Amino acid sequence: MAFYQPTRTSFRILFVLLLGMTLTACDKFSGGSQTDSSDAGAEDTAASTSEGKVTDSADIPQLTLVVAKYLPWLPWFVAAQENIFQQYNEEYQVNISFEENSYEGAINKFLSREAHAIMITNIDAISKVVSQGVESDVILISSYSRGNDALLIPANSDGNIQGKKIALTEFSTSHYLLDRYLLRNQIDFGEVSIENTAEAGLFEVLDKPDIAGVSTWNPVVNRLVKEKNAKVLFSSQEIPKEIVYLLLVNRETLEQHPNFARALLATWFTVMERLQGNRRGTTLDALAAIENVERTEFEPLFNNILLIDTPTRALSIIRDRSMRKVMRHIRFFMKRHSLADETDVGNWVSYPGRSPALLHFNAKPLQDFVAPPEITEEM
Repeated sequence: MAFYQPTRTSFRILFVLLLGMTLTACDKFSGGSQTDSSDAGAEDTAASTSEGKVTDSADIPQLTLVVAKYLPWLPWFVAAQENIFQQYNEEYQVNISFEENSYEGAINKFLSREAHAIMITNIDAISKVVSQGVESDVILISSYSRGNDALLIPANSDGNIQGKKIALTEFSTSHYLLDRYLLRNQIDFGEVSIENTAEAGLFEVLDKPDIAGVSTWNPVVNRLVKEKNAKVLFSSQEIPKEIVYLLLVNRETLEQHPNFARALLATWFTVMERLQGNRRGTTLDALAAIENVERTEFEPLFNNILLIDTPTRALSIIRDRSMRKVMRHIRFFMKRHSLADETDVGNWVSYPGRSPALLHFNAKPLQDFVAPPEITEEM
């Protein structure tokens, strides 16, 4: 092994360094307690990482997750209340802003790129987002609806909706549910008419004499059953794993800031972990409090969704081919309502291992989360 030999150049460098240190020390002593404003500004914008490195906070991306306060997505609200987002902001050097909005409001913000990520159903991801040409990636299938979406009728109804009017939000997941009911019961689509109603108005509309039923999801389903004695005619429990809840991220954002996906996944699975162990009770209490109901009332409702509660399970599900079977029904729904040609819809969606289409089920963020790639430091 060769030992380092000092050279004349080395001595010159050492002399310059010592001279600089001396001048700096003189400046500090002569300035007393005053601090250069430029130094103070630099200190204000510096952020320490877990590895002890320093990053200018101006370089930390400001990213927004917008979520509606619906049953399948309440774990995000627990994460916000308990500062779990902040924990992973610091670890992954991102700045995720969590924002509550209406469901339609969240979708509109995503379309206008004011939101970088949203929670959405698979049907609405295609009919409302992809149909607008927005390139986006599904990085997590968070849960399935197993009774959370329902077609309801008045208590005194005989259940025959032929020749009658159903209130729902047109071309939405609730509309898809009605179509699936009609197909299952071999009822001609033309025999049922639609009263296009915003989600906010669906609770009231069942009282109208010309409305034979309402297609909606919780919390409206529960309120109609509890407060108006409505009956469930058909629910997502009868079409298992067809209505799916997705974490959707703008593709350009994901490519530029891969840590955004890591922080979101870490946040979700931290709450999921609390629902599995001895903290399940307190976590359910927190979820119930968000809905302003007692836990005894909340827990049966929460069982109407099937949560994907571990990263390995989530990875297996996003790779599962069953989603392609569901797409057949969605393609038919889009074609029937002239929202798109059936062939076009098939070309809009891609799956793990394929070149990304407009909507891509992207397994890589979960794969990296489950088995983080090795980082080789330069020596």
